[in-house]
Amino acid sequence: MNKFRTILTGLALAGVLVAPPAEAATTIRVHAGESISAAIEKAEAGATIEVEPGVYHEALTIDTPGITLRGIVKGTQRPVLDGEGKLNDGVIASGSPFTMTGFGVKHYKGNGVSAQGVDGVYLSDLVVDDAGLYGVYPVQSRNITITHCTVTRIVDAGIYVGESNHALVAYNEVHHNVAGIEIENTNDAIVRDNLTYENTAGILVFVLPGKRQKEGKRTRVFRNWSIRNNTPNFGDPHSIVGQLPEGIGIMVMGADDTVVEDNWVKDNQSVGILVNRLAKEHAQKDERLEPFADRNQIRFNYVLENGRKPHALFQEQLGQGGDFAWDGTGDGNCVSLPDQAVHAGAPLPACPEAAPAPTEREESALPTVAPQAAEPAVIPEGSAVVQIRGMRYEPMHLTIAVGQTVTWVNEDGVTHTVTSGDGTMPVPGPLASSFLEKGQIYSHTFDDRGNYEYLCLPHIGQIGMREATITVQ
Repeated sequence: MNKFRTILTGLALAGVLVAPPAEAATTIRVHAGESISAAIEKAEAGATIEVEPGVYHEALTIDTPGITLRGIVKGTQRPVLDGEGKLNDGVIASGSPFTMTGFGVKHYKGNGVSAQGVDGVYLSDLVVDDAGLYGVYPVQSRNITITHCTVTRIVDAGIYVGESNHALVAYNEVHHNVAGIEIENTNDAIVRDNLTYENTAGILVFVLPGKRQKEGKRTRVFRNWSIRNNTPNFGDPHSIVGQLPEGIGIMVMGADDTVVEDNWVKDNQSVGILVNRLAKEHAQKDERLEPFADRNQIRFNYVLENGRKPHALFQEQLGQGGDFAWDGTGDGNCVSLPDQAVHAGAPLPACPEAAPAPTEREESALPTVAPQAAEPAVIPEGSAVVQIRGMRYEPMHLTIAVGQTVTWVNEDGVTHTVTSGDGTMPVPGPLASSFLEKGQIYSHTFDDRGNYEYLCLPHIGQIGMREATITVQ
């Protein structure tokens, strides 16, 4: 893959990236063997924390606004956050804006680098490997830029942008993950000039149930390489992504107004490019979600030798694999591929000649929205407390007496719920919180003995956010 690295490097020199935030007023230096967490604790708003090469066994939480976490790269040496398979998340940032560059991140159980509820996310030159469910993971954020990252061996999505608005994902190399790049329930994302190979699926543009943001619109996917994405799925079989069949180059599911153009899509064994609805069994979990993929344009793409050994699911539902497939649902979709492209499923009309082209202004002029204020947390006297932090309930399992109250406190920078559930399926009451912003609480008094299981609707796919229990004795 050296030639692709050369191409990506050359494109980076073209000077078309969204610029990172301006230089911070103060700088704190962390030397090898010192604590990054200690530097974060004393950093004021707008500070830059520079970290020398070395291995740091830490889980970092950053809620101070305007922090820049800059790894000092010297040749092949850089600072590496190593969770040793014991720590949950490498980085959780909730202060706006947030910048991180020049780090390695590996061996975490939860996620690599997460930005939650951040306005202004800039992540660049990160090498993320074996870091849990998501490698690079901005969620419920806006004005996001992810560039020049290498992400491998992630059990859900290497680069994930979820429930967010205005994102640029460019010049990344993503391979040997379940999903390479996933844009989920997100509006106005640009995915371009990335190399995705040997994942289960290369690039996904999805709308999924149980999310606070119910739509995904206007994603543009262009000038990417999505090749040989035939790795057997090794994800969580309870999650939707964990159920994907291998061999998918680019997939648009339930999203609207997506433009897929000028990508090189080759040697994906099931299908090169797929447009389909969210499956009925998943759509019924969220009545407010519109599950059909509408007005998507699959324009000219370089498609070659896809669908030659399709997964059994594609054989069953579409009859064969191919360079392109549509399930026949949704309105206003179109496709214009080379004449030799192999089509599967239902036929689609050709796209009109003119296509909306992204501009430099659209990539850089990203509006801001003030964060919503959370209600103050007033915990009832005598209540047992469950913290929601680091994308998990703590404790996951709690035993209380009849008549006792439990209060959940959201300490994450992202919205959560407390919802009665059975595995990955929400069920009727008694636990039914609203969406909880950071700092908000939910309380429930348990008057009857029993075992009460619950989950978080937006994050059913997270191991720490489902199958939690309250046992009342």
